[in-house]
Amino acid sequence: MQENDIKRPSPEELLEVAKQQEASEQKKGKLTIYLGYAPGVGKTYTMLSDAHLRKKEGIDVVVGYAETHGRVETEKLLEGLEVIEPLIVDYKGLKLKEVNFEKIIQRKPQLVIIDELAHTNPPDFKNVKRYQDVEEILNAGIDVYTALNVQHIESLNDLVYQITNIAIKETVPDKFIEQASEIKLVDLTPEELLKRLHEGKVYVRDMAQAAIGKYFRSGNLLALRQIALRIVADSVDGKMRSYMKQHAIAGPWAIKEKVLVGVFASPYAEQLVRATYRFATEIDAQWIAVHVETQKNQNFTDQEKAWLNKAFDLVRSLGGQIVWIKGDDITTEIVNYAKSQNVTKIVIGKPRKFSMFSPTIPEKLIMQTEFIDVYLIAPKDKKPQEFLKKKKYNIKNIKDYLYSTINIGAVTLLSLILKNHLNHSSLMSIFLAALVLNALIFEIPAVIVSIVISVLVFDFFFIPPQYTFYISNFNYLISFLVYVVVIVFISILATKLKTKVNLLKESQLRELSLYELSNNLVMASTKEQVLSILINHIKKLFNVEAAIFIADENNKLKVGAKTKDFEINSETLGIANWSFINKKNAGFGTDTISNATALYIPMITTNGIFGVIAINLKQLNKPVTIDQTVAIDAIAHLGAIALERLKLMRCS
Repeated sequence: MQENDIKRPSPEELLEVAKQQEASEQKKGKLTIYLGYAPGVGKTYTMLSDAHLRKKEGIDVVVGYAETHGRVETEKLLEGLEVIEPLIVDYKGLKLKEVNFEKIIQRKPQLVIIDELAHTNPPDFKNVKRYQDVEEILNAGIDVYTALNVQHIESLNDLVYQITNIAIKETVPDKFIEQASEIKLVDLTPEELLKRLHEGKVYVRDMAQAAIGKYFRSGNLLALRQIALRIVADSVDGKMRSYMKQHAIAGPWAIKEKVLVGVFASPYAEQLVRATYRFATEIDAQWIAVHVETQKNQNFTDQEKAWLNKAFDLVRSLGGQIVWIKGDDITTEIVNYAKSQNVTKIVIGKPRKFSMFSPTIPEKLIMQTEFIDVYLIAPKDKKPQEFLKKKKYNIKNIKDYLYSTINIGAVTLLSLILKNHLNHSSLMSIFLAALVLNALIFEIPAVIVSIVISVLVFDFFFIPPQYTFYISNFNYLISFLVYVVVIVFISILATKLKTKVNLLKESQLRELSLYELSNNLVMASTKEQVLSILINHIKKLFNVEAAIFIADENNKLKVGAKTKDFEINSETLGIANWSFINKKNAGFGTDTISNATALYIPMITTNGIFGVIAINLKQLNKPVTIDQTVAIDAIAHLGAIALERLKLMRCS
């Protein structure tokens, strides 16, 4: 192996890894996941058996939630263990048992057992998913034993669907699973599992009998078992690499690959993101999700916007980097970004068909990306009917049609007045000038309508025989065709130019705004100035109420700055504290306390957390765009860097 293919960890890197691990071990509880390849392999039984062993070792163990499904042998294992009474919730006439994680944190045992990690909480709960409850328990310094099947791992969702043809709705992000200190495989041969199923010892929640028959096939179980074995092997491999780095054991340490995935408004966008995550994880690569915003984004349907937003929500949950680029040519923008960021591999969806006359985006990428590997991912036909459904054109602006028609009416009137003084070529030039004006001002559909009207009007009033639509001279027909082609061509060029100008303006405004903010923050010499600059910039950019919570010397949050009408109460302080402690976004638009009116963003740098920004995005009365989310994250990061700089200045 050549020298440039090897990168051994430097002493500084080793020290940083050790510090991070030490800090993590001191502050957070350890997560142990009991992983199975299907329901019924014995995860809960094994987990409770291990709990008894921990109790004999003198560990303070409690059961936060255990789903026994009425199995006598499993229920017996609850005897002798302290059980934290679950919350009883009425939901659609049903009595649901839910984890009382706040009581568990208050009790503060050394170890807690919480079953069914992928479970979705009832509406109005603080957290949407149970794994988020578990995360809060871990952050409180409590160890957790929990159980999970492979079909509930987010990035494997499409693969499991492909194997079983059964869609799994409840999933856990891979980033959370990666936190596990240990993943224990609970294994059982498919033959033994099928025997248990026929004996009625396997309880499969929310599966119809027909679905059970499809799921529990020998071939399916073998494939799922292989996936589970690979997950555990990958976990062990990752721990080994981490151990080798910490102890300076010779690698070789491969130079990091960088993977880029192109994300489009498609029902297959989430599948593409999952596939990219799995691919990047297998080669231990950094990965970036890129969307290029063009003029087409303005005409996206609500469904297309939802596909795009869900895909980027998934990117966030899987720990990918999001990049939003504005441009008029998708391929060019992706290639330029990939080259500027030293991307080594590009992942994109495989087109359903290739065209000889109009190259697809993947074809263009392959031709334009020398030294960059391009991977095509074939979509799984989960929702083909949605993708193939023809989109109706939405008439966005009736005024374009009205004004372009009025323009043609005006030149028609002028031409009728000058009819006896000008020849046909001169009259046609007047119409041509009007259409060029339309092409420069209005959108292509309105221009095409005005072209059709102008041709009919000119033929009716000025071409012999007059006051009919009959064309007696073939030369006039040729003139009309040239006339139409020229105007359409001008209209297309004008539209592209307008799109480029508008996108450039938007990009410049955003860049100037962030440049102005960073410049002002650099000049700030006190914490008060930094907070004032941040709050004023947020108000100016979004025109909504906001507040900034800052950590004091004891790491407790207090209000550092706020706009006039932002309400501070126990709820806002509670959400801000949650965001601060867990170092995650919370509130509006997230899975944690989603009914809140404000979005809470922690101000984080590589060296720590300095506070939380709260922005009342509900005042916008419309969904938050990815572009706005990127801007908010950038503001929070710049604010954190400014506060870190002031802290270092005080210490020096």
